[in-house]
Amino acid sequence: MERIISYNELPNGNGRSIYIKMNDTDPNLYVNLLNKGYKLIHNNIYADSSTIYVTCRRELTIDDYEKTIEDSFKDKNIFKPTTYKFSLESLKNKKYQLPFVFKNESINGGKEKFLIETENDYNNLIKACEDLINIDSLYNSKNYNKYLNDNFVIQEYIETPSKYNTTVRLLTSSSGDLLYGSLKYNKPEEYKDDTTLLGYFLNDIYPLSTKSIVSNTFSGGENILLGKDKYLEEEKELLNSHNIDSDSFNNLIEISKDIHKEYKNILGVICGFDYIYDKEKEKWFLLEYHSKPMVGDYSTRQNINYTVESDKITAEGRVRATALNLVLKK
Repeated sequence: MERIISYNELPNGNGRSIYIKMNDTDPNLYVNLLNKGYKLIHNNIYADSSTIYVTCRRELTIDDYEKTIEDSFKDKNIFKPTTYKFSLESLKNKKYQLPFVFKNESINGGKEKFLIETENDYNNLIKACEDLINIDSLYNSKNYNKYLNDNFVIQEYIETPSKYNTTVRLLTSSSGDLLYGSLKYNKPEEYKDDTTLLGYFLNDIYPLSTKSIVSNTFSGGENILLGKDKYLEEEKELLNSHNIDSDSFNNLIEISKDIHKEYKNILGVICGFDYIYDKEKEKWFLLEYHSKPMVGDYSTRQNINYTVESDKITAEGRVRATALNLVLKK
């Protein structure tokens, strides 16, 4: 797996066209590319066939490309869990089979992801959503009706094969390379999300009976970096329970790399693909993908440590620089 490079290791640009949005990446990366002689463009109309997309195309909406990418996964027999866009009417009419996950697809860090497991949970979710929408009319505040409709989905719940909540993150480069892979795991502790108003409703006003389903390190989970020489016994058991050494998992890696390379202009130079392993069906499902994935845990393992919030941008910027370097080599 690739070592994360420093900015001064990038080759000279010699006028090479780079598409990059300054507000989507580390300003230091932006400045270094400028100083090294790259031609930086910020609008797709100025791009040509040789342009490298460091950040994804913001001229496109999610709906413009999401179905196309997911259809590419389906062609390779990798599916998302059954997923429905939020509808309060359907929710109130009990259209969804328990258990299911109610989650905000636009927010990272494990926020606003809830397991709805019992009838009481279902009723409390309806009350919380109704309260959010009622706030709009009472206080003329944030448009929560639009917020719910634009961001939330109801998704089939998948049970993973261990005592932990687990997912796998594969970080790829648009050059068709794997930067790293990791298995994230977290104890299914009591759910706590007081950082959002919906989390407050479902934790304090209409509490759920379920445990947290979040696996990421942001919420206190652990991370097993794939490809290490040695693992602890517990780590080995966890990896084996997910068939990490199987041909099907290696195929998952190849599919991720190929799809990123195919949609490099849309996704940018780095993309994080998140997968979940179904204990019962013994197969992998695609959860989501990110053109701005969190890379903190991986960066720390490569001795890029940080202590303040703003330094996290530098870690992500250097991972982008590493991916860009792979593209330039090819």
